Amino acid sequence: MGFKSFYPSLSEFPKHQVLYTFNHNAEQDILLLTALGLKNTRFVLSEKTWIYIPILVSAISIGTRYIPQKKHAKRRKRFFKNTTQFLIKSKYSIAASSEGVHDHFHGIAPFNSGIYKMALEANLPIVPLYIHVPEESNMTGFKYAKNGTLCIELLDEISTKDWNMDNLDKHINDVRTVFVNRFNALNPNCKTV
Repeated sequence: MGFKSFYPSLSEFPKHQVLYTFNHNAEQDILLLTALGLKNTRFVLSEKTWIYIPILVSAISIGTRYIPQKKHAKRRKRFFKNTTQFLIKSKYSIAASSEGVHDHFHGIAPFNSGIYKMALEANLPIVPLYIHVPEESNMTGFKYAKNGTLCIELLDEISTKDWNMDNLDKHINDVRTVFVNRFNALNPNCKTV
């Protein structure tokens, strides 16, 4: 596709079970994430992506778990319950977007709480993966994208040991602030809040 990419070494990733979460504002995100080659990790994708048949086939083959959209509340609740039980019973990590399905823009969208409740119930620490796609290289909306370097940064692990349902919103906001700060550092002319 004409892009260069930069990834952390696999040796830098945790060997224990975690929730990897990432920002999601570019079409290239899914390609960058799956190219990481993370072992013992299941990805969460929206059922909305079922229309991309090649991605669907490859995603199913690596054990991707498909999350129902918010309009399917009962199935979505069942998804979180089943995935949480899967995480408790297995040694697999899970990778999911904090922003979920949203209109893409150059910034950090509000974070959803579902994956964080799942991490809390499964007693998983959070490992932020910051995906940097320069605005001029972003293919979202099928506009012309200039060649550039896309990268994934492995940020510091965040413990959930002191988290509970009463303070969950504060902790989710703290995790979002980590992403906002990194975005603002890499995009000085385009601040997000």
